[in-house]
Amino acid sequence: MKPIILFSLLNAKEDLDETNFIQYLEQFGINPRLRTSEFLDLHAFVESLRKGHETVEIYNGYYVGYMIKQIGKEFDLLRIGKDCVINIELKREGDIGKVTKQLVQNRHYLNFLDVDVYNFTYISSTNRLYQLNEHNQVDEIEIHTLIEKLQRQQLRVIENLDDLFDPSNYLVSPFNATEAFMEDKYFLSAQQSTYKREIITSKLVDQSKVFALQGGPGTGKSLLTYDIAKEYIRQSKNVIIFNCGRLNGGHIKLIHEYRWPIVPISKFHDVIHDESNLSKYDLIIFDEAQRLYLKKLQEFIRLLEKSKTKCIFSYDPSQVLTAFEMKNKIPKLIETTLKPVKYELTEVVRYNKEIHSFIKKLFDLSSQVPMQQYSNVSIQYFSSVQATKSYLNFLQEAGWKVIDFTPSRYIDPSRNHPMAVTTADVIGQEFDQVAAVIDETFYYKPNNRLAAKVECRKPYYHPAKMLYQNISRTRKKLQVVVVNNLVVMDHILKILKH
Repeated sequence: MKPIILFSLLNAKEDLDETNFIQYLEQFGINPRLRTSEFLDLHAFVESLRKGHETVEIYNGYYVGYMIKQIGKEFDLLRIGKDCVINIELKREGDIGKVTKQLVQNRHYLNFLDVDVYNFTYISSTNRLYQLNEHNQVDEIEIHTLIEKLQRQQLRVIENLDDLFDPSNYLVSPFNATEAFMEDKYFLSAQQSTYKREIITSKLVDQSKVFALQGGPGTGKSLLTYDIAKEYIRQSKNVIIFNCGRLNGGHIKLIHEYRWPIVPISKFHDVIHDESNLSKYDLIIFDEAQRLYLKKLQEFIRLLEKSKTKCIFSYDPSQVLTAFEMKNKIPKLIETTLKPVKYELTEVVRYNKEIHSFIKKLFDLSSQVPMQQYSNVSIQYFSSVQATKSYLNFLQEAGWKVIDFTPSRYIDPSRNHPMAVTTADVIGQEFDQVAAVIDETFYYKPNNRLAAKVECRKPYYHPAKMLYQNISRTRKKLQVVVVNNLVVMDHILKILKH
């Protein structure tokens, strides 16, 4: 997207025919479907500025209708400087409560730019201007206050506005940013908000007492699941969350510091004895439900038939590690047996195009992915296990999250280093810097897909599934450590070259 001069935008709207005007907007990356009413609001705003100041420079450098990718967050007017960011929302009518809520959200998203942020709303019907103050309240101000900030702002030249807004900054994890989660320092996407509202407001009838939340890595499935639980807990309702994988550090913090009712699935029988015991809960959640044991699911289904308890199964069918989990296909069984109201999260928020492209190409050499500069993917090669272990220990000390296979092959469990974990520990989490190992057990099949040799016919943990989990936990930087595997090393170098 390119910045535009507001006078130019309005003049083009008045003088160009529809076809040329649309082409003109596309030159700046502006949505051609802007409504006439929006141009009327913009015209009123510009006229208000003109009455206060005629100098041309305050009308330059505006991004119109910019939307953060994967988030769906849109700003009417953005003006980005070296010293500050100025955001102006344009409205025909204005409810102060809604105006305040929008500007608070805007400030949250813009604060990641690490400069001062000024948020305004102009209401054209009343010709009034409001500014968000430091206490997250709005004050009515005179137009000259905005003009002074526009005059002092040092405009910044930006080649690609998307580079400033990393969508991964906006996905708060209940496990990796527990304090931020509990302090509500996040906002749900439009899709997440819709799903949350429909689940919470649903009545307990046969068609809507069971819900399924499905989402792949980076879609915010855990955030939405735990946000719904938090809403119930704050209303003093009885909630129980069964975690079907291993408890991570975030779980432990929620349990001990915030008294959250999170229980390992192994304790299911200690909590749920019969249908009467089940009915005392307003909400039961099975998180990472794809890892449920078949017998426990069947038993719960039998109890649920006699209960009016609301239940959420949260899962990702692709995040299975064992042969049993792949064979049982628990998500499909939930859908066919319980007929839940299903909500699928399709908007990938924690989306790093570079990392995503690399992972897709790594696991399928024939996949067609856009050309990328893999500046945040690095590779190290070792021919010995001992050298590999030594290097991984170095990365741990440097703050990298080293994710080993389950059971551990390259990290010493006795060291109990906080940055060293195995695959089973990290499902549902994400980390800024991840290191993962590809050893001699991996190879490419004739169809160009990455696979792994196994010592027995039916291994308990599937190596290729574990590797995918390890690498897909990455938010920003990835190190691939190749051990004694020249063939895979050659392919990775070719991927990085392109």
